[in-house]
Amino acid sequence: MKALLISDQEYLTTTYQGLYDLTDKFLKENEFQTELIELKAENLTFCMGCFGCWIKKPGECVINDQMTQINQRVMNSDIVIYLSPIVFGQFSPNIKNVIDRGLPNMLPFFETRPDGSTMHPPRYKTYPCQIIIGYGDGLSDQDQQLFIDVTKKHRRNIDVLIYPEPSQTIIQSLNTMELRRVGGLL
Repeated sequence: MKALLISDQEYLTTTYQGLYDLTDKFLKENEFQTELIELKAENLTFCMGCFGCWIKKPGECVINDQMTQINQRVMNSDIVIYLSPIVFGQFSPNIKNVIDRGLPNMLPFFETRPDGSTMHPPRYKTYPCQIIIGYGDGLSDQDQQLFIDVTKKHRRNIDVLIYPEPSQTIIQSLNTMELRRVGGLL
């Protein structure tokens, strides 16, 4: 089984290192082949909204940057874990960029969710299990809840965890999840 860890190189703090070590150890103990991608702003371009990923090259971004390889690695993984600093209650700009630039993996149509919001339907039958673990020092309860709420709005099928909690809480949560590819919901 393949696991992809995606982190933001601009926020490599002591807290991040503890989270990375914990997550990497957990995955290796559960016999995952792991790969780490540390994002740098200069290697990523923001989405231009050109719809080229739907019209010119369906399923592939037309921008030639690191996202082409990231999207391929995401779709060839069984599990993707985003390690994101919580910045003003949300994920970091680089993590947000990667989530936004995953658009080629969705269809160019809209469907209405039960809460009335809209989202694009899946392009593929299965996707990797997606988990985002937010981290930071001195996070308020409000920042943590905002992070959870914003993340859930972006993806229906994503588990959200907060670190640092007692590290055992993170491990217990990971142990209860089905760490494998999932049906076609994003």
